[in-house]
Amino acid sequence: MSSSAFHRSAIVIDACAPILRDGDNADLWIKGGANCALATVALHDDSRASTLDAIGSLYRQIGKRNDLVLCRTADDILEAKKTGLFAIVLAFQSSAALAQRVDMVGIYYRLGVRSMNLAYNQAEAAADGCMEPRNGGLTTFGRQVVAEMNRVGMLLDLSHTGRRATLEAMELSAAPVAFTHSNAAALYDHPRNITAGQIRRCVDTGGVIGINGHPVFIKEGTVSPTCEDYLAHVDYMVETAGIDHVGLGMDFSHRPGEQIPPSRYARMMAEGVWSPDTLPPPPWTYPWKELAC
Repeated sequence: MSSSAFHRSAIVIDACAPILRDGDNADLWIKGGANCALATVALHDDSRASTLDAIGSLYRQIGKRNDLVLCRTADDILEAKKTGLFAIVLAFQSSAALAQRVDMVGIYYRLGVRSMNLAYNQAEAAADGCMEPRNGGLTTFGRQVVAEMNRVGMLLDLSHTGRRATLEAMELSAAPVAFTHSNAAALYDHPRNITAGQIRRCVDTGGVIGINGHPVFIKEGTVSPTCEDYLAHVDYMVETAGIDHVGLGMDFSHRPGEQIPPSRYARMMAEGVWSPDTLPPPPWTYPWKELAC
């Protein structure tokens, strides 16, 4: 099977899509041959009110189109692929919208949220973020949040969380975790990138790492990395974590022109050092195990 044919047949999931908060941007992913993306509906500066507004807005935009569908389970994504619809999964990049209430995890889950990060770069009530100098671990509230996310079946995302807190969360979690949009610190030692130890511990949980396409996390000294620079992170992760544990989390925060557009997905597959023959068996999804719960 050729790389382009594989790309067309696979279920391609982008695990971090901030600009999908505006549903009209879904056309960018559809053009690139993606079938599903995790749309960010909450960041660190979102209150409960603004988060509910964002969820409601995306619901309305999905309702206005006949080619989009909100998905809550892995089976929903499979069905979307079969029927030619683009699947959207709701995701938080911060736990701030919980407003320090553990019960909000279940409430957001019932609204369709399936992935949440504990902290966005800075310190939050649940944990320190990766840019916080003190590198504190999980708080008591954070431990309660991890347990509740496990209970309801929400994916624990650790992409922006501090290194110590990620290790504590992975030790505590009874379910697979994900770094939905993180790169290799071994290639670029940026606080947002993750170490070999974090990678191995994620694999131990059965989790997945989505390689980040945001330019500032790919190569030191440039804000204009090449596709080859990005693929170096993919190759490193495949070698370190194993191909079953590597996915995409492109983190497109602007429309194409400033970042690698989704239309290059097929090219990235064709130019990798791996081939379709080396990839896991169907249904080629990410994060399949986590969304199956």
